[in-house]
Amino acid sequence: MTAFRIATIIFAFIPLYFGITGIWLGAAQLMGGEPFTIAMDNQYRYLSGVYIGISAMLFYSAGNVIGRALVFRMAVLAVFIGGLGRLVSYLSVGEPEMWQIGGMALELGAPVFILWQAKVIGKAP
Repeated sequence: MTAFRIATIIFAFIPLYFGITGIWLGAAQLMGGEPFTIAMDNQYRYLSGVYIGISAMLFYSAGNVIGRALVFRMAVLAVFIGGLGRLVSYLSVGEPEMWQIGGMALELGAPVFILWQAKVIGKAP
């Protein structure tokens, strides 16, 4: 169970980092000096806040793997759905930056954590 908790905490730091930098720096950090709209920056900073919320859920669930299993699963579901959004963007708009492809791979692979969690708490399928 300790390895799972550690992995959950490490996993939680990823959206926390992007959430904090997203709120702090806004959409400008990705625009490379190109113009962007106020609405785009506003939405970007909002979604960065959602990242922080997901991190909070992951940190919270690491404290009680069994009792907070549903919270963990909902956070992983949110991460996975975000990965699906990245995939739609990739297929419809084009290839993103390499770090975003890495993020997408992690997000789409996140349900593996749910399988690991089930095994840890003794409810493996």
